[in-house]
Amino acid sequence: MNNRINIVLFGIGNIGSALINKVLKERKELALESKIDFRFPVITNSSVAFFAKEGANFSWEANFIQFSIPFKMEDVVSYVLANNISNLIAVDATADAKLPSQYIKLIQSGFNVVSVNKTVNALPADFKENVKLAASVRGLESTFVHNAKGDKHAAVEKLFESLIEIAEKQKRLAA
Repeated sequence: MNNRINIVLFGIGNIGSALINKVLKERKELALESKIDFRFPVITNSSVAFFAKEGANFSWEANFIQFSIPFKMEDVVSYVLANNISNLIAVDATADAKLPSQYIKLIQSGFNVVSVNKTVNALPADFKENVKLAASVRGLESTFVHNAKGDKHAAVEKLFESLIEIAEKQKRLAA
């Protein structure tokens, strides 16, 4: 049986969309070799979100364009709770200066957090430590991916590796 990991992706710019495409490309191999099944129940940009419906099987770009709606963070949390979605990873692939302030709330709602948001580096030095502590207390992970030279491919690879690490840890805990 595959371990389903639900990724809530914030940001579908260069890095976010490349991450989705990489996960989709690697999906079959991950399922067969690692017994990991990545899903994207929620995908957002800065103003709208696409909330997946079970059984819908169109391309994510078409779904996002056709079915996305304005959202608030509370809508995302309410959606995953109402639909009993577990094994959650929030991926921040934005440059939004406000989104990092939501990391603790996401962790408190059961999300692991993986961020490539460069605005985190401008926050107080203890910000990352506080997020890591909040995650640790709840048995969750928080990972901050540094994208030194703006290399999209390197950032996507690091994000993907972080997702695999979290999925492997969750798989071990579930066993």
